[in-house]
Amino acid sequence: MDKQTYIESGILEMYVLDQLDLNERGEVERMFSIFPEIRTELESIQSALELYAQSQGITPHPRFKKKIQDSIFNIEKEKEMSLRDLPLISPFSDHSKWVELVKDIIPDQVAKEEIFTSVLHQSDKVVQLLVVASTNIIDEVHDESHESFLILKGRCKCTVGSDVRYMEEGDFMAIPLYAHHNVEILSDSVVAILQHVAV
Repeated sequence: MDKQTYIESGILEMYVLDQLDLNERGEVERMFSIFPEIRTELESIQSALELYAQSQGITPHPRFKKKIQDSIFNIEKEKEMSLRDLPLISPFSDHSKWVELVKDIIPDQVAKEEIFTSVLHQSDKVVQLLVVASTNIIDEVHDESHESFLILKGRCKCTVGSDVRYMEEGDFMAIPLYAHHNVEILSDSVVAILQHVAV
């Protein structure tokens, strides 16, 4: 195969897009180390793809940067858990860290059909509660705060609008504003962190 046929075969594009196996990649690298024309064409393809990607790129809204920074901040904060300075719960929360933090607050037993709550943090913006429920949580809706919860122990069925999700320890859920939701307890009780963040 001559150089021009090799260049026109499409293998260089596949190399740039990382669609070749190890042997094929090795062959392309051998070819462009021998033939300067192939190296030049490869660099041209890389530049063209970079320009295309840049032309199609969408600048994210600035609030997404803050959300990412907040998520990283909370993950770091969770490494050194303290009741004096709690992180927000999120899909990235480590439920085992929360279990360790609240283990002395969790009651040994909650009477059937009861809900135990203990305030962990309360400010103008955020309320975080330890909740131990042995009864279902009836339908509710929130329009002034974002509700979310992290299951520490137990199993439940959460219905949000027409969506149903079965949850167990380690699962996180954020409830959309204005969405009707309820929780059916499927184990003896469910231990969870409940969080409300003001709109």
